[in-house]
This record gives sequence, C-alpha cells and structure tokens, in this order.
Amino acid sequence: MIRRAVLSLTCAALALAACGSEPTQPGNDAEDFAARIGAGATPAPGGAPAPGATATPQIAQPLPGAAPGAFARGTLTDPASKTCGAPLMGPFIGKLADQATRAEIAKMLGRTDNLRFVTFGSTANVNPDPTNPRLSIMLDAQNIIRDARCG
Repeated sequence: MIRRAVLSLTCAALALAACGSEPTQPGNDAEDFAARIGAGATPAPGGAPAPGATATPQIAQPLPGAAPGAFARGTLTDPASKTCGAPLMGPFIGKLADQATRAEIAKMLGRTDNLRFVTFGSTANVNPDPTNPRLSIMLDAQNIIRDARCG
C-alpha cells in the first residue's frame, strides 16, 4: 500500500513538473534545418558532397515512320499521326514559314485542305490527335516552324 502511494506521488510530481516546461523550438538557421531533414552525411567544410548513385538514362530509338525526338502523341514523333502527314514535316522544323516553305509543305503533302499554320499566341485550339486528318503547323513568334501536329 505504501508503494502504491509513493508511486502515485512520484507520477503526480512528474506530471506537474512537465506542465511548467515548454518544448524546445528548433532554430531557424541552416544547421538546424539540415539536422531536421536528416543531413547526417554533411561533408567536411570545404569538401564536396558525395554524389548519389545515378543510372544512365535509356533513350528509345524512334519508331519506324516517326521523326526523331521525344515522343508526343499526335505530333510528328508519333508514327500513328501519318493520317495527317505530321511525320513528313521533320525537314521543315526550324525553317521560316514563308510562302516558299508553305508551298513546299503543300507539295509534300499533296494537298492544301486540312492544313493550317498556327501562329504564336493564336487562340486556335490544337488537341494532338493522331486520328485527325488536319495538319497543324505550329509557329513561334519569329514565324519559325516548331512543331507539326494532327488535330
């Protein structure tokens, strides 16, 4: 019975002692921040940090019938977009879209219907869709051809 009383008094004393203390607030400097995020492997002053393990990126070869570059659905890098002729536009990327170039594009496509040149800042809605027969030639602010898309 005495043990229980001593234990109860000890617990009460600890609880009261904890009431008056405030938790320590972390500092707002670089060292405290690094400690919070777990920068245990901090290099020595003047030393360079050790790089993490990296893997060499694997870049796939372009699909047959696609222009080289990063694949984007409905653009000239998508072989399914041959319905509008976008993969044929690879040689024109980076060229000025003057009248001679526009005529070459029409000649290569063999048509002028379903062909549009979308100028920089245009409000035209272009949703890349490889099944759409309309070819949209995207131009930048200097009238340079930057992309070709079905849709």
